[in-house]
Amino acid sequence: MEQYLTTASDVTTALFGPESGIPWWAWLLVVVAVFWKVAVREPKTATERDNAMLGEMFGDDNKGKKKKK
Repeated sequence: MEQYLTTASDVTTALFGPESGIPWWAWLLVVVAVFWKVAVREPKTATERDNAMLGEMFGDDNKGKKKKK
């Protein structure tokens, strides 16, 4: 078990440590790229935005969505 911990520590130090060949900002870029869809909300389409606005203006409980028949 000690050998596994030592190996994991060595790999982590090689990837993230001060003597790493990869700078810190490159790791930050990778993290941002992976979590971009989670961190940044997609803009609504014009129709969705209009329906939400009309729902708020007229007190519609379902935010302006059309009822299914």
